[in-house]
Amino acid sequence: MTNIPKLAGAPNFGTLPTPEGSVAKRLEGKKILLTGTTKGVGKVAQELLCAHGAFVCGSGTTPGVADSVAAGLRAKGYKAEGFQADLGDYDQARAWVERCAEVMGGIDVVINNASKPEMLPFEQMDPESWRKSLRNELDIVYNVCHAAWPYLKEADGSSIIITSSTNGLQGSNSPQSAHAAAKGACLALARQLAGEGGPFGIRCNSITPGLIWTEAMANIPQEMATGLIAAQTTQQAIDPMDIAYAYLFLASDESRFITAANLPVDGGCAGAVTGGMQGDQKALVL
Repeated sequence: MTNIPKLAGAPNFGTLPTPEGSVAKRLEGKKILLTGTTKGVGKVAQELLCAHGAFVCGSGTTPGVADSVAAGLRAKGYKAEGFQADLGDYDQARAWVERCAEVMGGIDVVINNASKPEMLPFEQMDPESWRKSLRNELDIVYNVCHAAWPYLKEADGSSIIITSSTNGLQGSNSPQSAHAAAKGACLALARQLAGEGGPFGIRCNSITPGLIWTEAMANIPQEMATGLIAAQTTQQAIDPMDIAYAYLFLASDESRFITAANLPVDGGCAGAVTGGMQGDQKALVL
């Protein structure tokens, strides 16, 4: 993403490397499932992981989009595929996993990136909306991990990454009850899969992102964006590529003894809040 917003006077935390500028082939030969590659974090992550030598098979719900993204990566010389699938449906998830495993020749890493929450105040969270959010945030993780488990057991050291949220760690006054419940469950599932997977060489870790500046977030009211960004000690939103680099590390053998852990990529908002305590209203720089 370009034009990541930050508060006026926010400090510089370094320059974000591009996929091409960071290439060291840290994932050479890895076969990776990555959910939700049509936009946002998943799209940039697929390119980054491919640039580091992985074969990455992606997914999307809109017909033709995941394949088109993968075709663009293949044109750059990368190993990439993308198929349409509603991963909230177990049968479709299993078919997607099996198709990707066949194309890639196995599975070494599963990255659960895709998510589609229902954001409603709790009193308006009817049972249908509740179940829909759990389906598209929690069931989607179970479906993919369960279908991929036999392949991960056969790999020579494998990794599962589950994307949760800071809302899975702490409450807020924003309308996210189902989202928080699902993402909290994702954290528990990650720890449990680490425990059950350890004897088979399967690692499992989670990531809790803060405010990621995706296409969807760019449409929220400026006052809301200012408040959310001010809650992060970095005083700026998170680039989708920052999450992709966390995926890169946890997918690589560099993290081979890291399991049952949670990696916050949240601008410090889960551990410390600075913006809301400063007593002045800072302007948002777009």
